[in-house]
Amino acid sequence: MRASSTAHPTHPMADDLGATIPLTLFSATVAAGFARVFAGWQFLENLLVLVVIGHGMSFALRRSRVAGWIALPIIALALGWAIGAMYYRSTYSYLLPTSETWDLFSFELELVRGQFATAVAPVIYGGGWDVLASIGVAGSVLLADAFAFRAYARAEALVPGGVLFVFVAALGDDRDRIALTLALIGAGVLTTVMLRAYHGGRMSSIGGRRTASSLAVPGAVGAAIVIALSSGVVGPALPGAGAEPIYDATEGGGGLTEVVNPLVDIRSRLTNRSNTEMFVVRSNLSSYWRSSALAEFDGRRWGIPRRELVSADGTLGAGTDGADREIRQNLRIVNLGGSFVPAAPDPVRITGPDEIDLSWSEPDATLFAVEHTLTTGDTFDIVSSTPVLDDAALRSVTSTDPGDPIYFELPDNFPDLARDTAREVTAGASTPYEAAILLQDWFRSEFDYSLDVQSGHGSNAIESFLRERVGYCEQFAGSYAAMMRSLGIPTRVAVGFTSGIEESPGTYSVRGKNAHAWPEVWFDGIGWVLFEPTPGRGAPGAENYTSVAPAQDDSVSPATGEAVGERSDPVTSTTLRPRDEFDPAVLGEDFLDPGAGGGLEDEPPATPGSGGIPVLPTLLVMIAVALAPAVSRWYARRRTGTAEAQLTRYWLRALRSLEDVGVPLDRSATPLETASTAAEQFPISARPTRGLAEAVTEATYQVDGTRDLEVLGSYGHSTIRDCASWSRQIERAVTDSISYQARIVRHFTRWR
Repeated sequence: MRASSTAHPTHPMADDLGATIPLTLFSATVAAGFARVFAGWQFLENLLVLVVIGHGMSFALRRSRVAGWIALPIIALALGWAIGAMYYRSTYSYLLPTSETWDLFSFELELVRGQFATAVAPVIYGGGWDVLASIGVAGSVLLADAFAFRAYARAEALVPGGVLFVFVAALGDDRDRIALTLALIGAGVLTTVMLRAYHGGRMSSIGGRRTASSLAVPGAVGAAIVIALSSGVVGPALPGAGAEPIYDATEGGGGLTEVVNPLVDIRSRLTNRSNTEMFVVRSNLSSYWRSSALAEFDGRRWGIPRRELVSADGTLGAGTDGADREIRQNLRIVNLGGSFVPAAPDPVRITGPDEIDLSWSEPDATLFAVEHTLTTGDTFDIVSSTPVLDDAALRSVTSTDPGDPIYFELPDNFPDLARDTAREVTAGASTPYEAAILLQDWFRSEFDYSLDVQSGHGSNAIESFLRERVGYCEQFAGSYAAMMRSLGIPTRVAVGFTSGIEESPGTYSVRGKNAHAWPEVWFDGIGWVLFEPTPGRGAPGAENYTSVAPAQDDSVSPATGEAVGERSDPVTSTTLRPRDEFDPAVLGEDFLDPGAGGGLEDEPPATPGSGGIPVLPTLLVMIAVALAPAVSRWYARRRTGTAEAQLTRYWLRALRSLEDVGVPLDRSATPLETASTAAEQFPISARPTRGLAEAVTEATYQVDGTRDLEVLGSYGHSTIRDCASWSRQIERAVTDSISYQARIVRHFTRWR
C-alpha cells in the first residue's frame, strides 16, 4: 500500500511526546528563573500552569492536525484568558473579560512602569509584577512551541525562553543563580537533542523500526547531565567569574552617607543594609527615634515643605511639665550619614559638637546639621518631652487646629477607593481618636507585612496597596495618613527608626533594619500623637492608647551583631490576598456596616491567599477536559485525504479497538489472519472485521487496488464508506463489551 503524501506528516505519538516533554521542562525552568526577582516560590504555581496550558494545547492541536495559522491564535487566546482568570477573575462576566478587566490590567501595568526604573529585587508577586511575569512566560511558551513544531527549529526554539531567563537574571539578585542556570542548560541540551531526533524522523534498526525518541532519550539525558554539571564546575572557575560587575544594575545608588529624608533611604536600609549599625543611643527610656516629619503630600510622595529654619542654640522648646516624660539621650553616630539628627519626640534641648551648626524646624520636628554630613563619632546630647497619654485623654479631644492647613491637604486625584474605604472602616467612630484606632487596627488585622514590596505611596500605589493588602512601613504610614486626611483629620508621616537592640541596660544599637515610618495625628491641646498601623511594630510608651505592645525587628545578636535567623516579626507573610477580596465592585453599602449584619466584629479575618476555587470556571474546565478526546476523535474522523489514507486509519482504529477488548493481535499477521483471530476471540466483530480485512488486502496486494475504493455502487455505497461503517461497528461493539471503568480509561486514552 502506498504511503500517503501530506504537507505536514504526523509523527508517532511517542516521538511527539518525546519532543514536547523536554520543551515543556525547558519552559518550566525559565519560569523558575523568576525566583531571581520574586520573594518565595508563590509565583511558580501560576507560571507552571501557563507552561502546561501552552504546550499541552499545542500538543493536542498538533495531534489533531490543526493548521498552525489556526492553532497559534487559539493558544494565544487561551493563555490570555488564563492570565486574566488568574489575576482578575472577579472582573469576568460569563467567563469573559470585561472593560473592568482591561482597566485593572492597565492600572497595574502603569504602576509597574512607574516602579521599573527604581525597583530592587526581590519584588513581591503582585501589584502588576505577577501579570508582567505571566505575560513573559506565556509569550516565550507560545514562540518556543511555534519554532519547534511549526517552523521545524531545533536549538532556535530555545531562544525566546533563553532571552527571558537572561533578562530576568540581569534584573534579579543572586538567589539560586547557579542551580537555576544549570537546570536551564540541562533542559536546553535535552530539548535540542530531542528536537533534532524528532525532525530527523523514524530510524531503522536490526530488530525492526524504532522511533527517533527511543534512540535519542538516553544520549540526550546523559549529554544534558554532563554539560550542566561541567558548566557548574568550570563556569565559576573561569578567570573573572567572581569579579565585581562592570555596572551594577541592582544598586539604587548611594552609600552610608545618604540622607534619610524623606523616605528616600527607608527601603534601601530595610532591605540592603539590615545589620549595619547606624547610631548608638544611651537613654533613660526606650523610644522611636524620629528624624523628620513629612507634611506635604502631592499625590505621589510625602515630603517636607519649604520652611524657615531657626538656629538650635541649645533650647528648642519650653521644657517639660508634670504631664510629660522627659527622655534624656546621648546619641553617637556610627554609620548614619546625611544631615538629619534623630531624636525621641519631641526634642526641647540639644547640644552637639562645636563645629556643627544645628538648625531646627519645629513644625516638621526636624533637627538639621547645616552644611555638615554626619560622620562616625559625632555625638549629641538631647532632651525630649513626650506626653503621657491614655485612651481616656484622647477620646474627648478634638482635632481641628494643627496650625497649618497643609496637614489637611490631599491632591485632586486622590482615589475614591481610599476615601470610601476610610469612611467604611471608621463608620462607627464618634471622635477623631476612635477613627484613628479603628483605621490602625484595620490595617494591623487585615494586611500583611513584607519588605518585598516596591516603594511608593502615591495615589496609584495606595490603590494597589489596598487591593493587595501587603506592604512595609512606608505603605502603611503613607496610606494611613492620607486616608485620615480624607476624613478631615490632620495627619502627617514621621520617618526615623524604632528603638533598636538594647545591648546593655539603657544602651540601644540602632541598625539599618530598624529604619521605620509611622503616622502621627494632631490632637488639639496635646500635639502630634503617634499611631502604629504596621503589623509587627509597636512604639514604646504608646501602649496605653494604641493597645499595641512594643515590637520591632530584633533579630540581631547583641553579642555578635550578626543576624540570628529569620525575622521575629509577628507578621511577615508575603502571601497575597486575591484581588477580588478588595475590589471596588464588591464594596457595597453594607461593607463594614454593623447595622447591616457586616462589620469588623461580625466578619472573620480573611486568610492570606484564600479566596476559594471559582466554581463555574472550574466546572467548565472539567467539562472541556472531558469532551476534548471526543472532539479530537470527531475531528480525526471528518478528515478525508486520499482513499488509501482513510482506509489505513479505519483499519488501525479497528485494530486498537480489538486490542482494548483483549483480542491478541500479531502485527506480522496478514489482515485476513487477523480477521480470523478476531472472529474466534470476539465473535460479534467477525463480519465488520472480515470486510475491513478484505478491503485492506485488495488495496495492498492487487495492482491499482485502491483505484475503485471511492466508486459508488448501485445503492450509493462505496468501499471506503463501507469500511468507515465497519470500523464504527467494531468500536461500538467493543464499547458495549467492556466495563464502565475501562470505558472511562478508553475515552481519555483514545484521541484518534
